[in-house]
Amino acid sequence: MKHDFIDKHSGLDSAIHRLDPRLKLLLTFLFLTLVSATANIKLFPLYFLVVILLMVFSKVPAGFYFKKLLLVTPLALILALFIFFSYFFQERLSFSWATLSTYYPIYDRLISMIAKIYISFMAITVMISCTHFNDLLWGLRKFHLPMVVTTLSRLVYTYTFVFIDELHRTLRAYHSRTPVRRISRMKVYGHIAGAILLRSIDRSDYIYKAMISRGFDGNFPDGNSNRLKMGDLYAALMFATIVVTAIFFWNI
Repeated sequence: MKHDFIDKHSGLDSAIHRLDPRLKLLLTFLFLTLVSATANIKLFPLYFLVVILLMVFSKVPAGFYFKKLLLVTPLALILALFIFFSYFFQERLSFSWATLSTYYPIYDRLISMIAKIYISFMAITVMISCTHFNDLLWGLRKFHLPMVVTTLSRLVYTYTFVFIDELHRTLRAYHSRTPVRRISRMKVYGHIAGAILLRSIDRSDYIYKAMISRGFDGNFPDGNSNRLKMGDLYAALMFATIVVTAIFFWNI
């Protein structure tokens, strides 16, 4: 069984992939905090430039990032339209071309909100795409996240693929036994769903018992050999440069 989900491109080799997971988590958190606290819209082109450079240096296909942007676009549009119409109804403004072409403070707020959504989402996507899921959990454990959270996240992530694997096996068996479907599919969907659920539970229980027999006590052996290197120091210095630049423009 070999599946991937959030860390599909984590096996690539790039400068961002080689950074320590703890540093990536810390810098991402600080960058999101900086973006959220920014009120000057003149800084957002700088943030977009930073995110675009990270996407280029990550060597992850551009199509992957584009698909992720499509997922968050409906949310950004819904929030923008909600705030836009709320402002116009609250101020009792008419929806005419003359009114819409007039500058209102709400426009800066909408630009700021949409920019923050896209920048934050893509920064998180770059960080997750360039880090193995196990390394992410290892980094979170190093920041003293409760063990129950990381352990449950790892088990849920693993058992999700157990369910997907059983789904594929059951559907493959169904299609191989019914090359010509003379009966309605609806008559067998319930049996298929029940079989998938029961087989997934049974296999998950088997996997868990195998883990217990090998000494599993809630801790996953990370086997992580990440150590802070010179590349991590350079990344921290670059982030400090971005912060100083942002503060400089913030006061202009």
